[in-house]
Amino acid sequence: MWKSEFSAETTASPDAVWQVLADVDGWPSWNPGYSAAHLDGPLDRGCIGSLMLARGDTRPFTVYEVDPPTFLSYGGHVPGGRQLFWNRIEAAANGQTRVTLGHTIEGPLWPLWGYLFGRVIRGYLPTALKQLVAKAEGL
Repeated sequence: MWKSEFSAETTASPDAVWQVLADVDGWPSWNPGYSAAHLDGPLDRGCIGSLMLARGDTRPFTVYEVDPPTFLSYGGHVPGGRQLFWNRIEAAANGQTRVTLGHTIEGPLWPLWGYLFGRVIRGYLPTALKQLVAKAEGL
């Protein structure tokens, strides 16, 4: 399995972070991996959406789990694998909010997909996290 995970603490409330995460159409404003995002319905388990990657490819995704204001996971399938993104929001010991962005690729071809695009995602996740936190702090 390929796995990337990054966390940061913020002064933004969990609700403020969730507000940014729940705005799927707004994901490209903080996630440099996406140039467009859309969800075909309310943010709920099983809802289908589409992402336009920064390089121009369009990919469908499915919302797998939603637990406002603490957790969101979504992803899709690639030949010989499954890709999962997750976003976790939790209270930190110092009264701040801890935000974690993660990504996994599972399945028999995970080494190939990890090499081809897992490294790219791992490269931009820290920037996405930083920009997500900054946007939530500005609310």
